[in-house]
Amino acid sequence: MIETFLLYGLFVSVAVFLLYFLGIALAPYAPSSIKNEHFECGLPTSSFTPKKANFGFFVYAIMFIVADMTGLFFSLFVFGLDKHASLVASLFALIMALAITLAMRELQKENNA
Repeated sequence: MIETFLLYGLFVSVAVFLLYFLGIALAPYAPSSIKNEHFECGLPTSSFTPKKANFGFFVYAIMFIVADMTGLFFSLFVFGLDKHASLVASLFALIMALAITLAMRELQKENNA
């Protein structure tokens, strides 16, 4: 079972690197002054005081990472064939659901304040 997982991981890693190097080899290299300029930066700042960043974006990014990692670890537990793995997966899913619920409540409190 673990050999299959390792072979799959190795295959995906090799495939990603091959596609990356294939893209480098086949893509035309044609730099120009327009391509080397900065873009989507907006207008220059009109004041020297920094603006406050919205904390909600940071929380949203952290929640995405947590959900992504939860899916990864939960999928690893699902492949377990014994009852202990199922129990650990269920407990892990319950703890993550509780953590996500509490974080979303805090975010709503912050937005309403």
